Formats: sequence, C-alpha cells, structure tokens
Amino acid sequence: MRKRRDLGQPSDIAFLLIIFFLLLAGINTTQSIALHTNTSDTSQTDTTVLQALLTQQGTILLEDQSHTPLEFARMLTPTTTLHLRVEAETSWQQVVDLLSLTEQRQIASLSLTLAEDTSPTERENKVREIAP
Repeated sequence: MRKRRDLGQPSDIAFLLIIFFLLLAGINTTQSIALHTNTSDTSQTDTTVLQALLTQQGTILLEDQSHTPLEFARMLTPTTTLHLRVEAETSWQQVVDLLSLTEQRQIASLSLTLAEDTSPTERENKVREIAP
C-alpha cells in the first residue's frame, strides 16, 4: 500500500500565498501606451494638422475619404500633428496597430480621443456635410 505524500504544512502554504500576493500587489502596471514621437524643433507654420476618425471596421475617415491604415500612415510626416478619434466599438487591436504605424512615422504629436457613439448613417451624413 502506498503512503500519501505530505504536501507541506498549512503554515508553509499560507506563507507562500502571502508572498505571492505581496509580489503581485507590488507589480506596477501602466495603463498608458508609450509612444515616442519626433522631438525635433519645428516651427508652427511647418506643422500639418490632421483630424481623423478610426472606425470600427478599421478604416480611417480623413476629410471626405476613407483610407486603410497603411494608406493613412503614408500621409504622415515628422511635422504632422494627428488628432485621432476612435469609435467606441473599435477593437483595441486596431487602435494599437494604428498607433504602431504612427510611431514608425515619427509624427510630431498625437491626440487620441474616444468618439461618441455614432451609427453608420450618422457617419455617412457627416461625410456628406464635409464634402463640397
């Protein structure tokens, strides 16, 4: 007949759990995304300001045109100031992918806001209002 193995004293297990939770509580988690932008001095007249909307389908609406993230990234220069609004239902992976592209292009500055919930018809109406 086999003997049951002793898994340890209850006080040892309690001590290990206390250490585990103390270490877990001490881990510093950040809720922000580190984005390194170009820090070169540029005059205000050289700055290009873009206001764009990242839709839940992953397309970027800029003025009256729809762009893929790669097409949009090609428009960015080191003197670009980007004001990016993100629809509420957009997956965060799409946001992170776009932020990665902006970091590669080394834009001057970035503003990121969550857009109020808009339906597709409201979005189409806004595009029509922008179009001449």
